[in-house]
Amino acid sequence: MDHPALRATLAELRQIMAEAKTSNPGVYDMDQVKSLSGTKAEKLAKLVELNARAAELKAIGHAAENLDGDLSGDGAQRYESAPMGGTKGTAPSIGHGARQWAQEAAQTLAKAAEQHGVKALTSGAVDAPTMVRTGLFTMPTNPARLLDLIVDRQSVTGNEFEFLRQTVRTDNAAAVVDAATKPTSIYTVTSVPDRVRVYAHLSEAIPLRLFADHRELSGFLDSEMSRGVLDALERDIVSGAVAGENVVGILNTAGVGTTAYATSVPVTLRKARTAMESAHEAPTAWVLNPTDAEGLDLLTTADGEYLVDSTAYANIFGNIPKVISTSVPAGTALLADWSQCRLIVRQGTTIDADSSGVLFDTNRVKLRAEGRFGFAVNRPAAFRVIDLTP
Repeated sequence: MDHPALRATLAELRQIMAEAKTSNPGVYDMDQVKSLSGTKAEKLAKLVELNARAAELKAIGHAAENLDGDLSGDGAQRYESAPMGGTKGTAPSIGHGARQWAQEAAQTLAKAAEQHGVKALTSGAVDAPTMVRTGLFTMPTNPARLLDLIVDRQSVTGNEFEFLRQTVRTDNAAAVVDAATKPTSIYTVTSVPDRVRVYAHLSEAIPLRLFADHRELSGFLDSEMSRGVLDALERDIVSGAVAGENVVGILNTAGVGTTAYATSVPVTLRKARTAMESAHEAPTAWVLNPTDAEGLDLLTTADGEYLVDSTAYANIFGNIPKVISTSVPAGTALLADWSQCRLIVRQGTTIDADSSGVLFDTNRVKLRAEGRFGFAVNRPAAFRVIDLTP
């Protein structure tokens, strides 16, 4: 089966290789890459992100075994694509030849960039693309965080993007006698222009000797700072305000459904699920604040039994997964078909390091974690905000 998304990704990698190639065999110059904007480090980060995307396309579930494997020309070598393979518990992988070429392309330009001053720790960038996968993939069986629920991830090459949002859905289909005019259903969509936002934070200045003395420090800071960026993004995906310098969140998106508090928290949650089912929506996950989740788990019946152990508890939530997240304010819950929103990725999370200026004089380094993201709610009616406060 042909894989258009994979071909497009490899074509973009080929173009970067062609632009970076110099007249000297094996020498590449990032300054020559005009199809990407930004510094050398930012261009390198984009290249590694493209490489990761090629590997992650396996999650779409399409075979790459018929990929022609002809990647020759403009700095690329020819590799024969291998049959699709896979391991237990994972999706099938893309063709080995395509992946091999993409990895070597990234390694070649990374080496060239280092020759121009991009160094891993003291003055450069370390990409963390696996923190935000791009493409279309299946929601995990046990999602751990809110971002896991957003299965539609789109990479963009510029600051602005545009998406379609459904504002009206009126189904008027009916049985029709011969020669009668068929009823008209109304499905209204509107084009929404938007832009990506920068999510970033800095570390304190860190003595460089600590990285030499403690090899685990680099990975620890990478993980912590990347997590911080994604936590900030998640909060805005839920509560981002229209007027702020952030993505517009679900709570502030026009057309999102609401369920008012009714009698008790369990009753309110069940009514929200009923409202979704009555609207022919198929929610894929609940999201609850830890405080509200604790309150539900500690509810008891008249006999003193915990409600969580009863059939009633299962009847409230159904077979829909629950995610516990501080991104949702206490007293509010979300129930949604999370396939009806999209995460826009301009730049995956990167870790930049600098030890110049006064930092050089004191032999310290400061890190910056940064990513550029957007968020789009394509069908607000597929989302429901539930008030759990009496």
